[in-house]
Amino acid sequence: MTNVGFKPFFNRELSWLAFNDRVLEEAQDERYPILERLKFISIVSSNLDEFFMIRVAGLERKVKRTPRIRGDDGSAVEDVLSQIREWVLAQKTKQGTVLKEILEKLKSEGLYLQNQIQPTDTALLENAKKLLPEVKVQVFTKLDALQQLAGGKIFVFVRLKDRFAILGLPENADRLILLPPELAQSKFHYVLSEKLLVSAAPTFFENETLLEVFPFKLIRDADVKIDPDTDPEDLLTTVEEAIQSRAKQTVVRLEVDAPNIADGALLLANAFKLNTRSVYRYDVPMDLKILWRLYNLEGLERLRFPENLGANDEYLQRVPDLVKLIRGQDILLHHPYDSFETVIKLLEAASKEKQVVAIRQTLYRTNKNSPIVAALIEAAKRGKHVTVFVELRARFDEAHNIQLAKELKKYGVKVLLGYPDKKIHCKLTQILVKDKKEITSFVHIGTGNYNPNTAKLYTDLGLLTSDKSFGRDAEKVFKFIQGKRLPKNFEAFISAPAQLHKGLLEWIRNETKRAKKGDKNARVIAKVNSLVDQELVTALYAASQAGVKIDLIVRGICVLKPGVPGLSENIRVISIVERYLEHSRIYYFQNGDHPQLYLSSADWMPRNFHTRLEIAFPIYDNDLKRYVRDVILENLLKDNQKARQLMPDGQWVQVQPAQNEAPHRAQEIFERLAKDN
Repeated sequence: MTNVGFKPFFNRELSWLAFNDRVLEEAQDERYPILERLKFISIVSSNLDEFFMIRVAGLERKVKRTPRIRGDDGSAVEDVLSQIREWVLAQKTKQGTVLKEILEKLKSEGLYLQNQIQPTDTALLENAKKLLPEVKVQVFTKLDALQQLAGGKIFVFVRLKDRFAILGLPENADRLILLPPELAQSKFHYVLSEKLLVSAAPTFFENETLLEVFPFKLIRDADVKIDPDTDPEDLLTTVEEAIQSRAKQTVVRLEVDAPNIADGALLLANAFKLNTRSVYRYDVPMDLKILWRLYNLEGLERLRFPENLGANDEYLQRVPDLVKLIRGQDILLHHPYDSFETVIKLLEAASKEKQVVAIRQTLYRTNKNSPIVAALIEAAKRGKHVTVFVELRARFDEAHNIQLAKELKKYGVKVLLGYPDKKIHCKLTQILVKDKKEITSFVHIGTGNYNPNTAKLYTDLGLLTSDKSFGRDAEKVFKFIQGKRLPKNFEAFISAPAQLHKGLLEWIRNETKRAKKGDKNARVIAKVNSLVDQELVTALYAASQAGVKIDLIVRGICVLKPGVPGLSENIRVISIVERYLEHSRIYYFQNGDHPQLYLSSADWMPRNFHTRLEIAFPIYDNDLKRYVRDVILENLLKDNQKARQLMPDGQWVQVQPAQNEAPHRAQEIFERLAKDN
């Protein structure tokens, strides 16, 4: 049994940082083309910014309200914030080392990102100001004047003898500046704009002494709070006002790109009332999200993986007859190995098909100029009844979704905006076809967003079906969304917040009861992005103690401690961070001779169970069920190339092939299967 004082849960925030470490490890993998490694460097920075904007900001708010408060895992929040700082500094140091190696290799391939300008770069120094767009110079004598500086944007701080200044570039300025041939060392020679701005700073203050010049960036609390009592009719305006307030919210991190934290950084920290743990200095450029631009450069395709176009051409050839095809057959799509074009072509065909009378869809995130949106607008133009739910509060996509809602309305689409207190996170499309006097419902439901861009980068599952129970359940979802009520009592679907949490607990406890009665095959397999819900974890611990074999594939946060004697020795947790972001959610319960398998948009987190509309949906077709269980899940569980296993002490250890065991890499196998079928 466990020791007295033993904490049964890992800390959520530290578990997330461990996940970002695994992302950074991908940047070190020399099996990847060099631009793929650069991509992971970019993802690390993007992840970290969001982590501070949401999670660290939340912890700081808690500490201000209650200084001695403890988190759900029992740790003092103040201590966790200190551990976060130590972890982030170590992570950024490692990121800087890896980035330096990658940039050296890219330089030998003709792509040069210059992130330092030396005194010997005379030609570049002489032309620095000319290469920059119009620079905004703000001179101050009082620190409180800085409160209006935007978060997430890079500025240059200049300290003079009796005052200081902030240099900034226009909002739409390109941060990657391509040098002209006469200054460039290669065809693709870029300089970061803030480095040029530092070099050009003296030209803005002639005959003055510049005591310090360095770039800096603020990270502000980005949590958008919506009053749950907001009138749904006012939701769009309320969200618009809330996202505008982000620019003025509390600063939670100050980053400085300087040799050391000197007077200027301390002045900035004082201006924003920051303690020392919120001030960060790195030996690595700030905001490396910009590296995505280099990843996508034309002419450097040899330095990336070739695009996976998917192998389901047979399906594509049958569109627009796909509607006829699925009347007697469920189709499971495994993206990106199966092309998301199938879903796009289905909607495009439905928008033009005379027999289609209505299309309904939920949109949580989609890309700009989306062909999905274009198909919905085309359907509305042709007189079909098109109803689209747009989630206005999809984090960091709020402004885009507001514009999307307005655009759809302009073309006659009926736009639903949902609830002030709950996000609609399910991914659902319903197409109604009138054939003679009968109306048939076709449903697409999946684990990922209707976003053709991310569908090439994320692994997700989608089901196309004409099953009547799915059609009736989809009808209920849209009916209840329109009526501002939460749906329940489905035939096929299991939904949150009404049923899903309770249902998962019941399924886990069912396996526990079977194991206690001697069922040696009692089994739970779950694939999720995050496992945070402590009630579910406690139920899994009880199942483990009863002898249930439990395999968990958790890409990100995991608060469960596996392999602890007397508590969780029958639980194995692995994480796979790979070329494609593992995004699908799969729940499997052995249930004796009647296995249950559900796909879902929901992670095992309290927010998914209690503050979002989520759907878990069954796979009825036995062949498809076997494919998910025996091909997808089993290959992931056998991975010994990219899988890391979570240890009882919180360390993630690379899974190694057993003696005489062949290398097994799940995503490579999925690609090969897609090409062979």
